[in-house]
Amino acid sequence: ITMICGFGAGGSSDLGVRSLASSIEKQTGVSCVVQNVTGANGWMAWSQLLHSKPDGYTIALVNTPALFTDYLDPQQGHKETMDDFDFICNHVTDTGLLVAKTGKYADMAAFMKAAESDGGVTVGDVGANGNKHIATLQLQSANEGSTLTPVHQSGWSDNYAAVLVDAVSATYGDVASVLADGDVQVLCVFAKERLDVLPDVPTCEEAGFGSVISEPSRGYMLPKGVDAATKAKIEEVFEKAIENEDHQADMANLGLIVNYVGGEDYLTMLKSQEQDIIALKPELGWK
Repeated sequence: ITMICGFGAGGSSDLGVRSLASSIEKQTGVSCVVQNVTGANGWMAWSQLLHSKPDGYTIALVNTPALFTDYLDPQQGHKETMDDFDFICNHVTDTGLLVAKTGKYADMAAFMKAAESDGGVTVGDVGANGNKHIATLQLQSANEGSTLTPVHQSGWSDNYAAVLVDAVSATYGDVASVLADGDVQVLCVFAKERLDVLPDVPTCEEAGFGSVISEPSRGYMLPKGVDAATKAKIEEVFEKAIENEDHQADMANLGLIVNYVGGEDYLTMLKSQEQDIIALKPELGWK
């Protein structure tokens, strides 16, 4: 089996795929090879999947909202949409959160007070129109009178340096390994409920600043045309591999939160995420 990852070796997307590939190999005895095909925010990998043989032996990691943002942005010129793929299941939900240097702000209210002052605040992220930038836009939209200026940087390492002087829109996976250092303070999580791994951190809505939800997900998909019996077997294998205790422990060590969602529930979840991005078209400047 070839599992295509649209992001570089050693990153959290790659590490999660490799952990699952190992779990699948142990379960099935079938070789499971991870292939990194980088570029175009994931679409180099997804284009390769589109042109692969629909025999069930080529599978790709799918990262959202990256899948949607490229074809919803008219400047990208993508004709393919989520309707051109068949989806297996969700694997990881990497919840968004807002972080700052420890002690810079007493809490989320203090940060938003600064956002309402002259000049407002700057918020780091890892690129225009990505999930972290979108979370900042949602926060601004929900709080009239605030000024949150996005600062696009190349990756978390740059943002970690920036967090020492400013706030950053990040995900739990970004910060899990550095929280114990004590330099970073999580002001809120962009989720419907508090995270089990951060029980003392309020949601943005709990803090009083709007229902900002940023739950980028990582799942798996097939090219169109895989026969129903083969797809059903693949879904069964993935569910067992993801629910395996050793795999879950490995993912926890990587700072990745496993959230298995399968079947029609996964497709419903993706369509809901797509609609969230469509609703933000005015803020993103897309017509």
